[in-house]
Amino acid sequence: IVAVGALLNLARAADRSHAILTAISNLDFAMEQMARTVRVGTFYYCSSGVQPVSNQTRDCTWGQGQGSLSFTSKDQERLVYKLNQTRGSLDRENLSSVPHKTFSITAPEIVVESLVFNVTGSSKFDAKQPKVLMRIKGHTAIAGLRAKDQVTFDLQTSVSERNPDL
Repeated sequence: IVAVGALLNLARAADRSHAILTAISNLDFAMEQMARTVRVGTFYYCSSGVQPVSNQTRDCTWGQGQGSLSFTSKDQERLVYKLNQTRGSLDRENLSSVPHKTFSITAPEIVVESLVFNVTGSSKFDAKQPKVLMRIKGHTAIAGLRAKDQVTFDLQTSVSERNPDL
């Protein structure tokens, strides 16, 4: 009986570990996809409000981070990454399409509580290479796991524009 109980606990622990690993892998994929898209983009605009459809730029330096970032993609589309506070997801919106297409890039098992962007050097005339700092905080919300078994995360990455600012 003791051995069977231990075996069942091991199986539950393996299931929990697998579920957490899957959720964190999704978050890692979302962060990497966002970084790749931003790296080859241009005309970064940092704001928590309305994002421009045109190629405007705006910095938000350290301590003045904002909750959304728009930029022009390599395909000349105006994209926005932002936090959907209702669902706790990281959303990508295409402002160039009519109607605007928005979809979540994180799985439902990931709850994003905070998303902050910092942008420096966004202007083509400031002689600085554009750089974007992204920080995501949240936790997992995996069905069947107790609250104490959920995992919190605080990820940060920095991306500089691939094309040099001349």
